[in-house]
Amino acid sequence: MKTTLMIEFNLANNKTTTVSIPDPREDVTKADVTAAADEIVEKKAIIASGSPVASFKRAFVRTIQETEVE
Repeated sequence: MKTTLMIEFNLANNKTTTVSIPDPREDVTKADVTAAADEIVEKKAIIASGSPVASFKRAFVRTIQETEVE
């Protein structure tokens, strides 16, 4: 099974962007993600489509199970 931590941000231009982190820790918490996201916003560490991140929107873990076709 493949897992990816998806962190969504609102941009200053009223659009959104998503950061994908493959294989996150199994014990990652909302507090962990929020702290990291807040720092990214504070430092404007991400710019998408020419616009800096303005706020943290949400985070979730996407799980994909692949089954080989036989």
